[in-house]
Amino acid sequence: MGRKFLRVGLWIGGGAAVIVALGAGLLYAMLLHFYPSPPKADYPHPASPLEAQRQDLDYFARLIALDRAFTPAARAEANRSIAALEKLPAPLDRPHFRIALMQIDALADNGHSKVGYDDAANPKELPVRVAIFSGGLYVMRATDENADLLGGRVVSVDGKPIDTVIARLETLRGGTPQWKKAYASMYLWMQDMLYGLGIAPDMSHSTWTVVAPSGETITRTLTAYSAPKDEPYVYIKRWFSNEPLKGMTKGWRAYQPDHPLPITLRDYHKTFRRIRLPGSCTVLIQFKSNDDENGESISEFIAATEADLSANTPCNVILDLRFDDGGNYMKTYAFANRLPDLVAPGGRIYLLTGPSTFSAGITTTAFVKQAGGERVTILGEPVGDRLQFLSEGGRACLPNYALCVAYETGKHDYQHPCSDLDVCFWPNYWYAVRVKSLDPDETLTQSIEDWCAGRDPVFDRALQLAKSNAKD
Repeated sequence: MGRKFLRVGLWIGGGAAVIVALGAGLLYAMLLHFYPSPPKADYPHPASPLEAQRQDLDYFARLIALDRAFTPAARAEANRSIAALEKLPAPLDRPHFRIALMQIDALADNGHSKVGYDDAANPKELPVRVAIFSGGLYVMRATDENADLLGGRVVSVDGKPIDTVIARLETLRGGTPQWKKAYASMYLWMQDMLYGLGIAPDMSHSTWTVVAPSGETITRTLTAYSAPKDEPYVYIKRWFSNEPLKGMTKGWRAYQPDHPLPITLRDYHKTFRRIRLPGSCTVLIQFKSNDDENGESISEFIAATEADLSANTPCNVILDLRFDDGGNYMKTYAFANRLPDLVAPGGRIYLLTGPSTFSAGITTTAFVKQAGGERVTILGEPVGDRLQFLSEGGRACLPNYALCVAYETGKHDYQHPCSDLDVCFWPNYWYAVRVKSLDPDETLTQSIEDWCAGRDPVFDRALQLAKSNAKD
């Protein structure tokens, strides 16, 4: 009998070992396939600036060759543009070279594909920060000497209408119109971009015209500067908050609303928030990332949220993903699928989205929509990408100019089956999601007047619907 159990144990142990080995082999194959190492940048020391630029072009071509987002036609156009740059008899200055590479990479028309930079290639910046509202772009931060621009609507830059300027800046990224516009609003205060596109006349100054809240039109020549290391680089979603930001306190001012900001924009430094709304049986849940951030653990937040909702079941949930621009979608998969069961029978999930809902933020949106079905109402603006996009991949910087290329290799398709094992990201076979659309059931925006009055029309509408549903 003992030998029989021993044989059975050996069979089970051997089978488990085989399964572990197969799993490890599959993981290794996935990492090799979807996260390929960049080619070695083994170039000799360049003898001239022209040779340095040609080395950078050669390496750039090798990096974007790894990016599977390019269609054959787009890749052919990219190769033609690179060949034309290689034939130049003299090098471009760095801002124009940066722009040329960004426009080539944008031909992939993929929100994740991009040309970024390391510290050695930080662009010069202007002493203002802007945010997009329904009525245009508004100055939300400025240095002390430019404080009179705060709250002003930007109408022109260097004598060109703001719509024309934004359209030109949108050529620097691929993806949806809303994603390109979001990045254009960030590039707007980067002098390298303005000069490289021929908008600003030089690398030192840019002249802006804004209409101040008083109605006065102000034209101001702004002087570009090199940002100190302690000045934070943050995505545009941060400028919807007037709260202090470490590294941007001394010498900087924020535009102040007339009334306290709505609950959705308070405590903006908190990555994850769960609030039982006063006088309501509805719970507000916010994710600003799909991963650990700012010392906050997403898994701990989810565990605490599930325990709270289980102990005191809400009648509805408002899930705000408008500022969730990505991370690891595997960390929210189980929570998203359990969420409908954590809401009272007949309760609804009001899902708030916007242009900064991106990457794993979109995946989480799709998980919730799939799990909740007709119980989910999407409010706000369209998410920042299509339901088919490429991500994963890797990143590497050019050998001479510290521009860095993000190349994307794994396809995500949240509408249709994805069966091409060469390009379809393998984990999606286990974390499967299929939705017809993530378009808002009601499209709602926020104006600068709403912001100043402390209103969030998207959240306000969700709360209105939640209260009505609770009464029913």
